Amino acid sequence: MKKSLIIIFLSLISVKIEAQKTQLDYPKGYFLFPINPNQQNYLAGGMGDLRSDHFHAGIDIKTQGREGLPVYATGDGYISEVRVQTSGYGNVIFITHPNGFISVYGHLKTFAEPLASFVNKKRIESQTFEIRLPLQPNEFEVARGQIIALSGNTGGSGGPHLHFEIRDTRNSILNPLNFGFSEIRDNLPPIFQQLIIRTLSTDSRINGEFGKKLFYPIKQSDGSYSINQPINASGEIGLEMLSVDKMDGTNNSNGITCAELFIDNEEIYYSHLEQFPNEISHDINVHDDYEIEQSRGNRFQKLFQEDGNNELPIYKPSISKGKLSIIDGKLHQIKIKIWDAYENGSTMNFTIIGNISEPSKTVNPNALPVIFSQSIDENTLVIKARNLKTINSIASLKFTNSVIDLPINYVKNNEAVYLWDLKKGLPDSVIIDGLAKATNFRKMIVPNLNNTFISDKVEVNFNENSLYDTLYLQTEINVNQIKIGENIIPLKGKIAVKVSPEFRVINSDKTSVYYRNKNDRSYVKTTWNSNQAQFEARRLGNFEILTDTIPPKALIIRKNPDEFSMRIGDNLSGVKSFKAYVNNEFVLTEYDAKQSKLWSVKRDSAQKFYGDLRLELEDNQGNRVRFETKIDSVKIAPPIVIKKSKQSKNESKNRRQISSIRAKRLKRKHR
Repeated sequence: MKKSLIIIFLSLISVKIEAQKTQLDYPKGYFLFPINPNQQNYLAGGMGDLRSDHFHAGIDIKTQGREGLPVYATGDGYISEVRVQTSGYGNVIFITHPNGFISVYGHLKTFAEPLASFVNKKRIESQTFEIRLPLQPNEFEVARGQIIALSGNTGGSGGPHLHFEIRDTRNSILNPLNFGFSEIRDNLPPIFQQLIIRTLSTDSRINGEFGKKLFYPIKQSDGSYSINQPINASGEIGLEMLSVDKMDGTNNSNGITCAELFIDNEEIYYSHLEQFPNEISHDINVHDDYEIEQSRGNRFQKLFQEDGNNELPIYKPSISKGKLSIIDGKLHQIKIKIWDAYENGSTMNFTIIGNISEPSKTVNPNALPVIFSQSIDENTLVIKARNLKTINSIASLKFTNSVIDLPINYVKNNEAVYLWDLKKGLPDSVIIDGLAKATNFRKMIVPNLNNTFISDKVEVNFNENSLYDTLYLQTEINVNQIKIGENIIPLKGKIAVKVSPEFRVINSDKTSVYYRNKNDRSYVKTTWNSNQAQFEARRLGNFEILTDTIPPKALIIRKNPDEFSMRIGDNLSGVKSFKAYVNNEFVLTEYDAKQSKLWSVKRDSAQKFYGDLRLELEDNQGNRVRFETKIDSVKIAPPIVIKKSKQSKNESKNRRQISSIRAKRLKRKHR
């Protein structure tokens, strides 16, 4: 299926591509703009914007910063699916049209009748907040221009707006702006913000150094951009850019649609986000620079295809795949062109000077203690050392049965840099002037194969879809903390992990693994076999084993015969389910995770809430709690704080074990 999608896309590309002309046919005028039609509208997000773990599908239409605007069916058809979700698109409608296209409307506040009553009836029957309802063609037919919902802010929305998509019969995402909506105007070209030039092999250099070098483009009087400083390079290098697009009448920054890269007037890279299969949107993590996104939050688009970037059908075929090989010592003219959906374009020009001169490989010795750091850049182990004892101190790489001496590759500001190609082997440790450091490398894991790493404490299983590229696996366990690889390396699919902690877990039913990203912790579903934790992970990085015996909590905001509302939350694992009852009769509730707010929904206009109100909450660790109160007055009741449970003895015991092990280790360390 994926190969056929690529073939279909490539067949739509003409032999000579000028600018970023669309390649597909669009029935312009067929669809109605879904909100405020025939009026100027503005976007908060564009098709293909670089988002966390996905390309943005469709467009985000502004709703004047408020909820409740009418949402219109963009064309005749029938509602083929409706969903209510805590995250994602929240309340969302899918409409299938006679011409085969599917339109999608997300983050809705409410559905229009009779759909709203139908959905609520199904939710009451299943006694659940979230629901997914596939529908038949004869159940909810709609006409072009019919009001189907009110705009909102539900699900994972960052503010009130309408998310709008158009998909084809293969569920590929298309750019709605290509369907000829005059409600959106754009006469502004995209903006180059930053440029990165990076080395792609151990022999490559940028201005004499290995790694990534950042440049700031300067806008010229003619509207083009340039780099006003010399750039020396040698070996295989790649370019990455940070760019945004602007539109008339709004300050929002959206993504670009098309990018081209030329060296000496020869095109070597071309990408165009006119359409992409929804199921591989996650591959954005090899389209942009995942490491920079995770460490700095910026999303740099690569102007070359990584080795593991093989499935996104958005690139024009290229032998070099956008990688530049600078080996001749000559001047090279570089040109980058970027375009938005309205074919407004910007150009950047600069020169790379091929430079094969040898940098210094000696340092000034220093009496201070030696310090050095280790990091991985693609396939290269980078070692940077200061305070060396001789002018050309060697880095000794210790392997199981051998030692390899690595000379200094180059020196910058009296810091020695050593480079090792990890494809040649994984060292156990590095020794420089008597100082030794473990690398924690465990195994080289190649993509597209089933592979397993096993030690006495951890087992990591990779399937053929787990990786984009070769992974040099590092693992480390410290009491309840587990490190599996680096969080700057993206996973393509899941990995299966088994961990045996150094302490005896007292209450395994309430203990799980949590993914840790700085100060944030995310619950990971965990099963226990004896004292071994088993879980699946979608990301590499740091994990913790934690116990949660504290049930969720609630705060009553309002209660009267016409409505009741509460704030709910959990201290660690997160709220899994909630159910409300009045006089033992189930009452449907809505929930906004962003506000942690839950409120009642009437079955019909005549329903009143008198008597005993009961709320049942459960978190992901299985801790349950029941809150009870009475509704016996039309007056609005003051907020009532319901106290949370105390920490269990078993949880306290687990934490004491962890603290004791850490204290003993710290004591041994300082002896």
